[in-house]
Amino acid sequence: MLQLFMTWLILILILVFLWEGVKKTGHGGEKSKFRRWGGWFIGIFVLGTAPLGYALYTELKGGYIGANIGFGLALLFVWAYCALLLCVGLFLWGRYAFKQYRKK
Repeated sequence: MLQLFMTWLILILILVFLWEGVKKTGHGGEKSKFRRWGGWFIGIFVLGTAPLGYALYTELKGGYIGANIGFGLALLFVWAYCALLLCVGLFLWGRYAFKQYRKK
């Protein structure tokens, strides 16, 4: 159960990291950024938390002893998803740092 909540927390932190990277590299006003990217981030969040919600449901509902394959697959999917989002976030922050370096 602790793994599930820690994975959810890591997903939230990576999404915040990604959101800040988008805000740094984006153009335009604050409202236009949210209108342009807000729906995408809600979709990314739902896509990442749906397997965690299912894993939590099966963990709380299932009272059997044995391997819970659904729980493991859900965590594996979310960890791979977090790694992909982290790579995108690092790319955006690297792009921002490169732009700042070229301005000097």
